[in-house]
Amino acid sequence: MIKFNQIVRNKFLLILFSCTLILSLGNRVDSQTSIIAQNFLNTNYGNNYYSAMLEADRFYKQGDLQTAKRIQQKVKPDFPASNSVPVAVSDIAKLPTVARQDWDTATQAIKEDPQDDKEVETRIFEPLESLVDNYPQFVPAHILLADTYDLYGWGDDALNTIEFASQMYPSREDILDKRIELLLAYGEPLEASIASREFVYSYPNSPKSSTYQSAADEYFKKYQSKLKSKIARNSVFGGIGQAAIGNEAQGINLGQMLLQGESATGTAIANSYKAQANMISDPVQLSYIRGIGNKLAKLMGRNEFEYEFNIIEDPTPNAFALPGGKIFFHTGMLELMDSEAELAGVMAHEVAHAVLSHGYKQLGESALTNTGMNILSGLAGREVGAIANVGGLLLDKKFSRGKEKQADVLGIRVLDAAGYSADGLYNVMAKLAQLEGEGNMAKSLLSSHPASKERMEYLEELIQTKGYNRYGYEGVAAYRGVFPR
Repeated sequence: MIKFNQIVRNKFLLILFSCTLILSLGNRVDSQTSIIAQNFLNTNYGNNYYSAMLEADRFYKQGDLQTAKRIQQKVKPDFPASNSVPVAVSDIAKLPTVARQDWDTATQAIKEDPQDDKEVETRIFEPLESLVDNYPQFVPAHILLADTYDLYGWGDDALNTIEFASQMYPSREDILDKRIELLLAYGEPLEASIASREFVYSYPNSPKSSTYQSAADEYFKKYQSKLKSKIARNSVFGGIGQAAIGNEAQGINLGQMLLQGESATGTAIANSYKAQANMISDPVQLSYIRGIGNKLAKLMGRNEFEYEFNIIEDPTPNAFALPGGKIFFHTGMLELMDSEAELAGVMAHEVAHAVLSHGYKQLGESALTNTGMNILSGLAGREVGAIANVGGLLLDKKFSRGKEKQADVLGIRVLDAAGYSADGLYNVMAKLAQLEGEGNMAKSLLSSHPASKERMEYLEELIQTKGYNRYGYEGVAAYRGVFPR
């Protein structure tokens, strides 16, 4: 049986080191989770969900995709209509007169370089902001506005502007180039690497994919060099000694581990966690999730990772990714799901976190701050109270919602490419939204993640605007054969 201080330590290790998919929903027993899942199916799909999906899967395997789609359409409710993203425009002449006037006003003022703050605001920022708000399809306005914010020292606004543009038009190389330029200018080489890598894996057939792949590797090396310099300069780890990943006698120097890269970092943390947690060893279940996980991972790149897919005996519906592709599922999450498509949806999201280096970045940032020092000192202590105090520090450290969206974008693209129904992750989020609505949920340890209903709306829009197939392979029989109700 795991000691109490080990349990507390594990929970906070997960908050520090993992990119967690969803919410930790308190200690619900598996049977309650199963009831919630079944009620969700009955409410949203009727009581013939399983039989309908079973039949659809049969036709899908036979290659009769249209019949499979028609069967699923009868059961799955339609998504609400979504506002489509307007087609990108680069020629100002294609926009109305008022838009052209705003563009001319701003570009002329930039040439004249006004020195008065009020004049800068009215002649440059206001017309460009109006263009972006009213004609977001005009890509040059986003780029010029970001450039101008940067010129006048409004760094956050510059980054926010180009991030918004990249979410609208992720395939535009001119937007990506400006995003990378600004990230590097503001000392964010890892973010620049992530942006480049995200493009490569989302648009593998682009003529510039190999160029961006090389750039991603270069920026990642810059980040590691920067990290090494900070560790040496701040002597963060000299005062702490061995970080308590495991017990004190077998601790691992976290600074050295970070510098060895993502794979070494993830392996060390994963091995420590597996040694303390109650891991599931069922060969059938492990073989099943590993087969799906490896299939999806091959579609995402980062072949240098040695991916692992594990199951923890824990009733909370949760899943998380450690650096280097170490993926963990709670039994509570597996109990909540009803199909292979849902499992693949969550799996693709988590693998995307690893592929995009989200956990490694979070770990590096935490380790180089006073908060990181306190975290590691607390983890190295023997007292449960000290570790609990660390929890307060961790809860104050928000995890970027933008990173969740990045993982959604890449994960659903791969889910669709693998032939699964693209709404697999959406259905899991819908069940979690139902759990949230009960009102008895314990305060989430990972409350910085987008609420399930908010995520549902975003996923609906993503699936519709990208034209992903909601009516692919569900795999209900295969899933229930391994994880029976």
